[in-house]
Amino acid sequence: MNAVETTTIAGFFDEDLAPLVRRMADRPRAEDGDGDDDRREVRAMVWQGLAGLGALGALDAAGAVRLAELLGSVLYQGPLLDTLTARELFGNDAIGQAPVALAVAPEPLSERDGAISARRSFVGFAAEVDHFVVGDTGEPRLALVRAGHPSITMRRYEETGRGEAYEVEFAGTPVAAWAGTGWAAALAGARVRQAAYLVGLAQAALDHAVEHARTRRQFGQPIGKFQGVAFRLSELSMHIDATRLLVHDRDAAAHAAADLAAAADLARTVTTHTMQVNGAAGMRSDNDAQLYYRRAAVESGRLGTPSQLRHESW
Repeated sequence: MNAVETTTIAGFFDEDLAPLVRRMADRPRAEDGDGDDDRREVRAMVWQGLAGLGALGALDAAGAVRLAELLGSVLYQGPLLDTLTARELFGNDAIGQAPVALAVAPEPLSERDGAISARRSFVGFAAEVDHFVVGDTGEPRLALVRAGHPSITMRRYEETGRGEAYEVEFAGTPVAAWAGTGWAAALAGARVRQAAYLVGLAQAALDHAVEHARTRRQFGQPIGKFQGVAFRLSELSMHIDATRLLVHDRDAAAHAAADLAAAADLARTVTTHTMQVNGAAGMRSDNDAQLYYRRAAVESGRLGTPSQLRHESW
């Protein structure tokens, strides 16, 4: 994916679609399904649009990172990044244009007669994908299984993040294909893309805070003119630029764990200050400040917590 193609996808997330994308996976706990059909429709439309614009095409590493940062900037919630990793592992022919969810964790899985059994936590968009990649991080083999098999059961985490994360249990699920090698390289690439996603999220949150500081007035002037606010926002902008340089480095895969730890800390810090700049208004459900904050809390632990990632990189 080149810069022109990335710009085309950026144009897809116009001022009308971007607000819908930010909330297309935001489902309140007590909703009981009301309105979720609309969100599913938006998610399906976004998936088709991204696929049609080449987001699932032959991406080089730099193009995939640019795409991931763009997705973070609009707070995209969906299986695209997992699908890119699955395509690296199993190839385009096995995956096609179908959405895939990663279900890889330190816990072991058992295999018998070409079927697997395992339980995986916090699997994103499990109810809407066509395949799962199931594996144990301590073993080189990963299994590709088809979703919808009666041996697969799932439970949505209603209490966490108000998103589409599930506990999924595989109880004798037939394996469609095995990937025996390539997990280390695929994981490094996935971590770089996740770090880029968090940089995009942090930039969008900062932009939200800057706009609020520009328009919210106290003592006869915008609060952005107060030095305490202005200096802190400037400092956060500097940290975002520095982390972006790390993530877009051509050798980023070699230090992917450290980059993802830095981006995760960045996203949590920026979204916390975005909430503070917005004050009590930031906690309202119609204010995107709380949305950035909650999504950063969830996304900053994906593919390893910052402490785990730093331990790996030492």
